[in-house]
Amino acid sequence: MRTAALILAAWLLAACTEGAPDIEVAASFDLGRVVKGDLAVAKIPVKNLGDGPLTVAAVSTSCGCTKATLTPMTVPPGGAARLRVEYDSAAHAEDLGLIERFVFISSDDPDEDDVQIKFTVVVDAKPT
Repeated sequence: MRTAALILAAWLLAACTEGAPDIEVAASFDLGRVVKGDLAVAKIPVKNLGDGPLTVAAVSTSCGCTKATLTPMTVPPGGAARLRVEYDSAAHAEDLGLIERFVFISSDDPDEDDVQIKFTVVVDAKPT
């Protein structure tokens, strides 16, 4: 009888508990080419393939030349958010040619709580 009660309690607890979130986002992307002084912008989907809501605690970047925002910061199961990445090619006078930067997403995904996304962009000199 006691074993049956424990099994029933475990089953009820499992039925009442939400599943876990599962973040999916591209590991890298290319912003293409930009003329020195211009902005390069990308919009990348961030999906939640899990059974529970995905809560993003923070979005950050590897450099002040890059801004990243995620909307919304909580993604329902099966839903998606939009990561907007903006690279300012005027931020560093010396940046020309192939540039590599990173965006970081911290979330409550139990398997991937900190995701790193690499992007590249080619900065061309202003025509004279």
